Amino acid sequence: MMKRMIRVSIMPFMLLARLTLGIAAVIASIASAVIGLTVSVFIILSVIEFAIGYWQNGIAFMALALLASPIGLPMIANFLLDRMDHILGFFEGLLC
Repeated sequence: MMKRMIRVSIMPFMLLARLTLGIAAVIASIASAVIGLTVSVFIILSVIEFAIGYWQNGIAFMALALLASPIGLPMIANFLLDRMDHILGFFEGLLC
């Protein structure tokens, strides 16, 4: 009886957390797609900078491309979303 009352009282918060996690995943997915286009621009600018002799700027553009690529910041965002999903699943498992 007590477990059922706790489950009913916590359910709105769990639903809100799942909804927030879903919205964050959609936003991260859209942002990764848009940033993918930016990576190609940074790589092209980097090659141009290396070709004209400004290698410091070329290295800077390569660093920006690495941060914006799927290896950089989007991977960190996906990792954090995955960890939050596991944490929510753990709490949902405790309530069942």
